[in-house]
Amino acid sequence: MLRRRQLIWLGTAAVLAGSAAYSLTKHTSAHYSTLTLVSAGYRLDKVYHSMEGPWSVQSGFQLATTASPARMWLTGIDTQVVDAKSEAPVSQEFFCHSNLSFANNGGSRDGKTYIDSRLFTLAPGRTSIELPPGFGMPVPADAPLDYLTMSLNLNPRTEPMNIRMRTQLHTIAADQPGAPTKTLFRRALYVLQRENGPEHKSCNAKSGVDRPDLGCGEWTKVNLPNGSTMLMPSEGMTNHWTVPQGDHIYTSDITPQLNLPFDTSVHYATIHVHPFARWMELRDLTTGQTALHLTSQDWPDRIGVAHVDEFKSIDGIPILRSHHYELAVEYNNTSDSTTDAMAILYLYLRDKI
Repeated sequence: MLRRRQLIWLGTAAVLAGSAAYSLTKHTSAHYSTLTLVSAGYRLDKVYHSMEGPWSVQSGFQLATTASPARMWLTGIDTQVVDAKSEAPVSQEFFCHSNLSFANNGGSRDGKTYIDSRLFTLAPGRTSIELPPGFGMPVPADAPLDYLTMSLNLNPRTEPMNIRMRTQLHTIAADQPGAPTKTLFRRALYVLQRENGPEHKSCNAKSGVDRPDLGCGEWTKVNLPNGSTMLMPSEGMTNHWTVPQGDHIYTSDITPQLNLPFDTSVHYATIHVHPFARWMELRDLTTGQTALHLTSQDWPDRIGVAHVDEFKSIDGIPILRSHHYELAVEYNNTSDSTTDAMAILYLYLRDKI
């Protein structure tokens, strides 16, 4: 099954590589700028589950020209699903995920190896992120960036949908009044489960080997006994597993994933889950307290995630290197069959500069 899905993704990549064409438009208002990206068109003519829908990538664009200031601040991102021709907004149920990343997985910022190559990920129920006032992520103005969008269609329909993704990046030059003064860095933390059944599938946008940063999960490459390589989470676990019918709570010790370089604080957080998820928690096992509790709500009349919570704070929540942390997620599968699941917590943590 895994090999079959990888071949499907390879075929999709071959088809879309020639047609993926974004348009970029930049607008400036006062001191803030908005960079608009409009994706290639996606035809949704059948059911596409998670990681199966059409996708495309805008590669190697920059936040500003070389004549601009050397550093820009990213403060937010929002994406709308729109009609492919008119660009009028349509239902966000067709949104699978999007990633804004440093190109070629080049995520080192000022030589800091703890900085993720990804800057933003949007997911069903959370198609916009705006960091707290005064906070942002500094990016070299001439740094090449990639932006991927992938579509989704979980519900059968009588007529095909033709859509695009229209995205706005919110930026401000470092030398402009009102530019952020507090730097954030990002962490993606996963509930991991062991999955041995036929429904196992990896979470990659392509075949996975060359560009793991474009999938919905950030994986690592490992060597298999037969000499081949495969992308997978640590310790042989998967971040994309199967949930049987009924109510289930899954947990993972994520202290190794957190890999904190120093004591810090969370100033923004949101989650990525699949349908039938109810909530996710970040638990401090050292103190026995719940640091974050974020809920998920499905559409009332169709399959899909309609809304997930976000946490936003100027003061922040302390996260300490000496503490142990756990992720927990509840899935209540009320369908008549198994369902696939993910549970990712995205944290934006205070950096030291």
